[in-house]
Amino acid sequence: MQKPILIGGLGLSLGLALLGRWQASVFDLGEYIFWGAIAVGGLMLWRQNQPQLALDDPTSPLQKKDVNQAIANAQQWIEALQTESPEQNFSTFTNTLTALNDQFSRTALTAVVTGGRGTGKTTVLKQLAALNLRCEFTETDPLFTDLASYDQAAQNQVFAADLVIFLVNGDLMASQWDTLKHWLQARQKLIIVFNKQDQYQSEQRELILEQLRKHVYPAIIATDVMAIAAAPQATKVKQIQTDGTTTEYFEQPIPQLTGLQTHLQTLFGSEATKQQLVWSTIWRTATLIQHNAKQQLNTLRRQRAMPILEKYQWLAAGATFANPVAALDLLATAAVTGQMIMDVGSIYQQKISLSQAQAIATAIGKQMIQLGLVELSTQAVGGILKTNAITYVAGGAVQGVSAAYLTHIAGLSLMQYFQEQDPHTQGENLNFDQLGRILKGVFENNRRSQFLQTFTTGTLKRLSPQTIR
Repeated sequence: MQKPILIGGLGLSLGLALLGRWQASVFDLGEYIFWGAIAVGGLMLWRQNQPQLALDDPTSPLQKKDVNQAIANAQQWIEALQTESPEQNFSTFTNTLTALNDQFSRTALTAVVTGGRGTGKTTVLKQLAALNLRCEFTETDPLFTDLASYDQAAQNQVFAADLVIFLVNGDLMASQWDTLKHWLQARQKLIIVFNKQDQYQSEQRELILEQLRKHVYPAIIATDVMAIAAAPQATKVKQIQTDGTTTEYFEQPIPQLTGLQTHLQTLFGSEATKQQLVWSTIWRTATLIQHNAKQQLNTLRRQRAMPILEKYQWLAAGATFANPVAALDLLATAAVTGQMIMDVGSIYQQKISLSQAQAIATAIGKQMIQLGLVELSTQAVGGILKTNAITYVAGGAVQGVSAAYLTHIAGLSLMQYFQEQDPHTQGENLNFDQLGRILKGVFENNRRSQFLQTFTTGTLKRLSPQTIR
């Protein structure tokens, strides 16, 4: 009696199956109950227009309250993690978060020089370090090398720095711009530097610089995109001597970093700009701590939720296999799904009521039908079972395996949906559009033939060994 949806739904399904022996209209009755009674009082709770949260604008100045809120959000996730897993040590998170409060008074700045191979990072770093700009400069390993460990280490350096100087030797590639947009969204201050401009003709230099500025605007303003020559190529010089002979030699031009130097001096000379750079780094660090704590918490919750999901998918298979009537399949599966929603929701600290669970179960069932998932799963399972004629003639096998599979998909979708929510939403304001998108994506990721074959075999072992052998 502690699981009212499950007991009531399965009991009603069994009763209707018995009634079907004497009343031919049971199919219509069962379907009516599924789409009607099980949704009473719940579905409208989330059909109201939900307020659209304003997206964070990475180009707008940060306020100190925004930074403090990021720290508070990270603290919430750490506390949730500590509460649900008290036996583990999360001192790395707490110590890093505590140290952020001391960063507000920091006056020293850090900058990182980064870019792909052959862009002149080391040379630029040496030139900048010699300029005494009151900033500590470091260099990352080359980006875009197809070495994940290199890129991850470089990105960690980028996120920890107050300023990023990104070097290119020409216009940006799409993959480079995607990376830069990710950094900008993380409130990273970027300066795009076209190095080695001396290797191009004057007209080409201007064209490349113009293309760069157009490519990144308005995310990056024109003054943050400039051209330099950190190590200009030596030029051949001919000199005619007094006796008429000609001598040739190579002359090394001086580095052309004046524009970059002036721009950095302007940035570092503004107290307001320095404050924004420091605050952005604190905000970014707090957000990263929140992300990592959330990932750990979701991993922990997923480990606890998977056995619950598996229990209900086998229950759905057994209930449907025992009563392979289309309308009653829906009723039994909805009952199982509804109870699974409440149990999985409790793992994710989502306080879902009975009526809310009914509404979610109904919505998931409708979306599965609208997306064609029910038909696709039945066809796929049927195709697998056809390889075994004895198995296939067992009328409830296809329905039983399909019910287990769809319950599995629904459970995975709910878990992913809950993972994306704030830890203190308590099941409020369910977003059915987001849930539908997740449902479709999870189905696509779990319809591989090998997975279905393994899943079908495992489900059949759970069903009656006397009937399916």
